[in-house]
Amino acid sequence: MLLLLALLGVPMGSDTFSPRKSQDTPTDFLPMSTTPVPLPKVECWVFNVEFMNCTWDGGSGPQSTNLTLYYWYRDPPKECSQYLFSGAVTSGCWFDRGEINIYSNFNVELRAPGRHFKQEMKLKDLVIPWAPENLTVYSVSDSQLELNWTSSYKAMCLQHLVQYKSDIDSSWTEQYVNQRQQFFLPSVDEHKLYMFRVQSRFRPYCGNAKQWSQWSPVVQWGGRSPRGTLSRPMMTTVFVPLGLLIGFVFLIVMLIRLERVWVILMPQIPNLKNLDDLVTTYHGNFSTWSGVSKGLAESLQPDYSERLCHVSELPPKSGAQAEGSGGSPCSQHSPSWAPPPCYSPDPEP
Repeated sequence: MLLLLALLGVPMGSDTFSPRKSQDTPTDFLPMSTTPVPLPKVECWVFNVEFMNCTWDGGSGPQSTNLTLYYWYRDPPKECSQYLFSGAVTSGCWFDRGEINIYSNFNVELRAPGRHFKQEMKLKDLVIPWAPENLTVYSVSDSQLELNWTSSYKAMCLQHLVQYKSDIDSSWTEQYVNQRQQFFLPSVDEHKLYMFRVQSRFRPYCGNAKQWSQWSPVVQWGGRSPRGTLSRPMMTTVFVPLGLLIGFVFLIVMLIRLERVWVILMPQIPNLKNLDDLVTTYHGNFSTWSGVSKGLAESLQPDYSERLCHVSELPPKSGAQAEGSGGSPCSQHSPSWAPPPCYSPDPEP
């Protein structure tokens, strides 16, 4: 290059290759490159498989534009229908029960002008059940307590964590319970006050959720047992004898009524050893002696009258007279059968 310039006659100087400073360009100007801010991550939670919230964080600085959320399982993506807002900008999306399928892969895509961010989730690992309800504690024996509760979701899908302590303990003791909504605590001291609480989560049978529900209200047993909690021995001591007493009284009343009916329908049979009274005391009156009531005796009397017919048998006549033509037809007979008796009414006086 220098040889070529020398041949062309170009003068060589110290400022030949030095750049000229422009008066319009500041000396401290440096070019800046702008990098787009990445979109935030979407976080979803399924509450008791009744509804779901998917929210996103605006990042380090305040979010200035609304972001849109699209979701799908296997169908084409569709936009969120119920956005959540933080001030005037979107911060999440709310899904109802009909839009939740916990056993299919859930895809979301957060979009902004010129940008988008896609995620895939397994909703079965994101379920948070409601806290257990209706905690009740019973005393099943002198040294054992039974704790029961109910859950608003399928029992076979839930794992429970029971915490309990007495009034002299400084920390809770924990016990895991699968499926069952029941817990037994042996070796209790009736002079201590015991406290119980329970929380639940999806167990691996239905999902791998790590998030526990909120704690249930605390229930107590002991010297200051909660109002309305009745131990089983007390129930047995009070209600069982009361029920037996009511049943015994009812049985006595029914027997008295049946005895009255039996006396009316079937009179008492007198003692056969007192047969002498039939002749000496009652003069042969059997109905009075046997105890048959007057009304029953009168009801057995016939209510009709019968006309009496007096008959008499005539003495047989002699054989000569019987064979005569003037004989009575009642005396005629054949050798093969005996003649029937002839009856005639008594002559009127």
